[in-house]
Amino acid sequence: MNKLTDCLHLRLEPARPVGDPERGFAAELADPAWLVGRQWQLGEHQGENATSPVRVTADLRHVPIGPIADRPSFDPRTVPAEAAIETGPEDWWTVGRRIRLGRAASRAARSPLPAAHLFTGLTEPYAALNGRGYDGHSIVHDGVLLADPAIAAVFAEVPAPLPDTWQADELDHTTAFPTAEGTLNVPAHDGGETDWWTVDALAATPGTGGEAQHASAWPERFRLPGSPAPRWWQIEDHLSDLGALPPDRAHFAAALVLDIVLGHGDDWFLAPIPARAGHLLVVENLTVLDSFGQTWTVPAPNPDWSLFRVHGLDGRRLPIWPVAENPLTGDPLDVVTIGADEDAELVWAVEEIVDGRAVDHGQRTTGDGPVPEDQPLGQPPTLRYVTATDVPQAWYPYTLEERRDGQGPGRIRYLQGRLVAVASDGTPTRCDPPRSGFLLDPADPAGRAHELAPHRIPPGGIRLERRILLARTTTGAPVLWNRRTRTPLVSGPSAGLRFDAVEPAPQP
Repeated sequence: MNKLTDCLHLRLEPARPVGDPERGFAAELADPAWLVGRQWQLGEHQGENATSPVRVTADLRHVPIGPIADRPSFDPRTVPAEAAIETGPEDWWTVGRRIRLGRAASRAARSPLPAAHLFTGLTEPYAALNGRGYDGHSIVHDGVLLADPAIAAVFAEVPAPLPDTWQADELDHTTAFPTAEGTLNVPAHDGGETDWWTVDALAATPGTGGEAQHASAWPERFRLPGSPAPRWWQIEDHLSDLGALPPDRAHFAAALVLDIVLGHGDDWFLAPIPARAGHLLVVENLTVLDSFGQTWTVPAPNPDWSLFRVHGLDGRRLPIWPVAENPLTGDPLDVVTIGADEDAELVWAVEEIVDGRAVDHGQRTTGDGPVPEDQPLGQPPTLRYVTATDVPQAWYPYTLEERRDGQGPGRIRYLQGRLVAVASDGTPTRCDPPRSGFLLDPADPAGRAHELAPHRIPPGGIRLERRILLARTTTGAPVLWNRRTRTPLVSGPSAGLRFDAVEPAPQP
């Protein structure tokens, strides 16, 4: 007979919530005073701004920016500023114009043109013209055939060469734009986009010229990915986390951005102000209407510091440039790398691409032979003479020299050297000079060696690049130019030179 025993216990089982699950995500609070207390503990009630801007009005002036001297066709109100600054003296000569004018000159000539004016070095898709078609640019550059009136009439449309803004020793563009309130100087443009930081103001003379305009706008909160949400208990975007960026006092800008975004991210407002490309925007007066109906006059920016300011202008003036929007960019035509070789105590300039063709640096002799073995004791060592390693082709050395021009202390420059190849019979042969325009000085017709400013060569080296860009002006007209840029490298070229040496020879 079985004996039954009573058993009593508790069991926990998960149960499906009853009702709408959205109520749990709403994070409802039964005690509003608790929320007010949390806001007081976090300092939300200590805010000094008790209102928000609802309308911004401004009195503006638009002062036109004039074209660069000797470049009247490059009006900065219509032409992208990059093209106005970077266009070189030979950029008018496209391949199509060279072919067209060369053919016209060949038809106008009374006799066959010299073979020296035939195309050479054209890349695809024009390579078929090499040695067959006549180059109009070569005919104009030579100038001898222009004595024939029929040939000269063919080239009547060719404009005068523009002055080059590229500085061969500084490796940047230098020019200036005139305005009614001072000159906007371009001290060192590396190539590429232009903006307010591209220029410095010289001899600024604030005036009252330009076209006046009264504008108003509705301000909006300044938002960026990762910034705090403006409302309490709002779920923020998790894709960008600025809090994960560790502040580093060595990078003041990063620490400043973190302080502004995380600490005052909901205190910034943006109000769009109308501006005109190719003009100097002048903000005369700026007033703000808040949600309480009060009007506030915004004072002038702090003269000691401002985020957007052109050196030489006050914080109320800012140049607005037309930019080349999505231009068509060609493949690199010239690529040159420059860097210091500490082992050789030289600065090397290496031609990587010239006129669209990769440069062949040739075969090098390393100078390394068999590893010498230890010589037996008591016997005179057997020595061998090892010559220096060869310098690769299209590598050009620069040495630090003091250039004297008779006007006070000399200037320190890297001066381009010329290599000499010595044959086995001792006959010296001077190596070919550079072909890339980056390593030539077009301002020196005597062919003096190229110079480089030492402060333009960083420890890691630089990369010089030239390529063709095609863009549109604000009127829709095409504009074509060669862009020359200078960008830093992580490490410069090293030739790995080994000089002449006498060392023990390996034993047979």
